[in-house]
Amino acid sequence: MIRRLAVAASAVALLFTGAAAQAAAAPTAPAAAAQASAADSIPGVVDVTSANYAQVMEWSYTKPVVLDFTASWCYWCQRQKPYLQKYNTEDNGAWVWARVDVDRNPDLARRYGVRGIPALLNIQSGREAGSRMVGYDGPTSLRIWLNNL
Repeated sequence: MIRRLAVAASAVALLFTGAAAQAAAAPTAPAAAAQASAADSIPGVVDVTSANYAQVMEWSYTKPVVLDFTASWCYWCQRQKPYLQKYNTEDNGAWVWARVDVDRNPDLARRYGVRGIPALLNIQSGREAGSRMVGYDGPTSLRIWLNNL
């Protein structure tokens, strides 16, 4: 008798747990869809200024942001630029290419301690994550660094 009661109690608990799990999973699907649609609205390339910096940091909670500290007069920055564009396009916007002109935004360069350009920083969840890439060592090393985001 005790064994039957234990089996019945286990069955009820299993049914209740399964129903609760289904009920808990149901609201998650719309939330995931909302997050996916929010991620789709994030641009693949953006020029960062102090005015839109907070918005760019918000995007980093959804997908990696590559802060690209650059300048128009920087030879190596200009050599790296077409490859960043190519890889961003190839990756279908899996990461945000956030260009920061150091001449127009010296406060952002100071905030991150950027002393040499080009400098690429991996930003995730609002802060720097992983390694930086300072200088340009060719398209292969750039691709490898981006793959590790």
